[in-house]
Amino acid sequence: MTLKLLIDVGSNKVLFAEGGKDFIDFMFSLLLLPLGSIIKLIAPRNTLGSIGKLYQSVESINDTYLVTNLNKSTLLQPTVSALAGASPLLLTGAGDTPQNMTEGFVKGVVTYMITDDLEVTPMSAISSITLINRFSVKKDVRLEEKTVLVGMKEGLALLEASLKSATALTDVFLKSSTKKAATSSV
Repeated sequence: MTLKLLIDVGSNKVLFAEGGKDFIDFMFSLLLLPLGSIIKLIAPRNTLGSIGKLYQSVESINDTYLVTNLNKSTLLQPTVSALAGASPLLLTGAGDTPQNMTEGFVKGVVTYMITDDLEVTPMSAISSITLINRFSVKKDVRLEEKTVLVGMKEGLALLEASLKSATALTDVFLKSSTKKAATSSV
């Protein structure tokens, strides 16, 4: 999948992104993932708060303490909703893919605008200008368009950032490039 970012170069911040049906279907499908699946995907040590410790507790508890016929995978690897199969980017196991795949969530004839905090709206010139004004972008601002590819690595990073940050797009697509630039200039 590709995503076009509009970046405020001065603040190194994504103002908004432009995405198609495939990206929006992927983002909306994140809402259908069970919590156990999310933790499995981003690893317990990277989760927000204490939920990772809870996950690790279930992983390490002896079966002797669990009710008869309870398989730990029921909690650790819950079945993904059939609707989440509309965007299988993050589905990792053979058993994860649901039998009844759907056709997605949004119509494909529209381009969508995604803000840094992952608010999704249909794209229009007026909404773009309104959004730029909402950010109080100055006249002398330097804007840059950047097209990025979104694969499994970026998908996982977006999932994790969406749970931890109000600047998910900036964190995933700009912060890592800033760190790389700082490292290479040393």
